[in-house]
Formats: sequence, C-alpha cells, structure tokens
Amino acid sequence: MDMHLDLRPKQWSLLISPRQKQVHLLVAIAYLAQSSPLIVFDCGRQFDSSVVARAAHGRPEIINRIKIQRAFICYEAVKLLEQTPVGETPILVLDFLSTFYDENVKLGTRKFLLESSLRHFQRLSRGAGLAVSACPPPDTNQDAMGLFESLRSAASNILIYEPPAAPATQLGLF
Repeated sequence: MDMHLDLRPKQWSLLISPRQKQVHLLVAIAYLAQSSPLIVFDCGRQFDSSVVARAAHGRPEIINRIKIQRAFICYEAVKLLEQTPVGETPILVLDFLSTFYDENVKLGTRKFLLESSLRHFQRLSRGAGLAVSACPPPDTNQDAMGLFESLRSAASNILIYEPPAAPATQLGLF
C-alpha cells in the first residue's frame, strides 16, 4: 500500500497493516483530499492531524476537505456507520476492529455488532468508495482473531501492507 490509495466507487476494500504502520494511511488521507472531500472514521485513535497537515504541506484547502469522526467503543463505531448516508464522498475507516477488541463487551454482542457493520459496509460501498483498515490481533487472542477473520472474509478487496525489509548493513571494523 502506498500513499496513492485508490477508493473506487461501488466496492469496499480492507486494508491490513500493523498498528505502527498506520502513518502511511494518514499520508494517503492527505493525498486523497487533494482531489475530493473525504470522510474519515477514526476508531483506533490513529488520526494524527499533524501528520496529515505535513503531508498536505499545510494547505488549508486540503485539510478542510477532511471530515473526521471518532468512535471509542464498538457501539459508537456502528452508530457512525448507521448514520452515514450513501453519497458522493469516499469514506476511510481507520483501525476499525480496535473498538471490537474490547473484552468488556460480551463476545456475542461484538459479533452481532460486527455483522451489522458488515451490512453497513456493503450499503456504503454503493457510494463513492469505502476503505476499512484493520490491524491483526495477536495470535493468542482467539476471540479477536475470529472477529478479524469475519471482517476479512466479507471484504471484496484486500490490500496487505508489507513493511519493506530492513536493508542489510555491513559493519566496518575501523
């Protein structure tokens, strides 16, 4: 995945990347906002306005095209999706599943809310384009892994960010 993320009308994409690599999505947000308005749902406290502003070179006309809404729990994430009409503005959902990894909410409730979210993704994808980012949970958390796999299997398009391999360095003796 590079900063030229393409949100295509009539489909939704799942963007899988490690949590520490989400900065690439912030740069992509600035790039997308150069040509059109953009709705961003920040579910994992990933939106850093300073990164977006730097990527937009401080241009207010780009920054003002970005509408940000935040969700801190899975109920709020579903509510954001529910209240959003299908439209001409592309939507990017940052770190969607982070709100569903909250073990204070019963697993059955989280599964039900995820299914509702998947229906909203299908509905919203009929508009200008939708991309949902998610970070894989640790392999040790089977409940969270099940939620992740449900999201992954519902996506029509999956993009996986593979961090570039660190270059081999040769140490000099002197």
